[in-house]
Amino acid sequence: MNKIIPLWAFLLSVGISTAQPKVIDRAIVKAKTEITFPDNFGNSTTITNDNGGGSFTMPRDMETTSTMFYTPDFMKIESLSDFGNNIVITDRKNKKTTTLIEAMGRKTGFFSTDAEAEEQKARMDSIRNLRKDSLATLGITFSDNKPELVYVDEVKKISGVECKKVIIKSRGQKGAITENTIWYDPQFKIATGSTATSATGGFGGGRGMMSMGGGIAGLDQIEGFPMEYEMVRGNGFKLHMTVLSVKVDATIEDKVFEIPKGFEIKPMGSMPGREGMRVMFRNDNQ
Repeated sequence: MNKIIPLWAFLLSVGISTAQPKVIDRAIVKAKTEITFPDNFGNSTTITNDNGGGSFTMPRDMETTSTMFYTPDFMKIESLSDFGNNIVITDRKNKKTTTLIEAMGRKTGFFSTDAEAEEQKARMDSIRNLRKDSLATLGITFSDNKPELVYVDEVKKISGVECKKVIIKSRGQKGAITENTIWYDPQFKIATGSTATSATGGFGGGRGMMSMGGGIAGLDQIEGFPMEYEMVRGNGFKLHMTVLSVKVDATIEDKVFEIPKGFEIKPMGSMPGREGMRVMFRNDNQ
């Protein structure tokens, strides 16, 4: 006998199987990041301030534990490692991001505004466009490099959470395709336009999210919350991130985002070492 399924039951079943993740704008996330630095990143780095300078040897490998606080107006990331400790605070109300570094017995920091970040992005875009135009005169053209998300029917438990798999494929300027595997929690995602997604690196991109996955284009397009991923670059740089715990809809007081005392804070433009960070993330295979 043929069984007739009521339309409402069919629609309900479809709705369950294609349920969208809950969108949240408040969360506390704890994560661990393991980093292997490239050989060409340099053997030492110098920190300077008004009292003098010092140098330290860059470690080949580093493990960092981070705690992230997300709200509609603020984001704070506290990162602890043997290499040093840092705090990144993004203030959406005042359109400003402050990075604090505690290393070698010194407390230094720098700040940047959203306007400065936009100006820097515009300069970089202009340089890339001029380079493309110059190559175009030689008959060399580039296709649109939008990332492709491929969802895979696989499941993996991470920190007690059942996660799904997605592969992000990106094509470099030389045509090489880079694949990054991400395991994500399909139950929720950070709200679009919130500090967590609009700031620059890591769970969906964000300033100060370098250790959380900056450099993976398309991370913010995942229908869920990234719980684990690995990023590998042709120059030897490797990053593996695993979320240890997540508390959604958390109550977070504004005082959590106050700038602590005792740090010497300067404009970002006066800080050394920014070129080295670009070298670290560069993919020589592309």
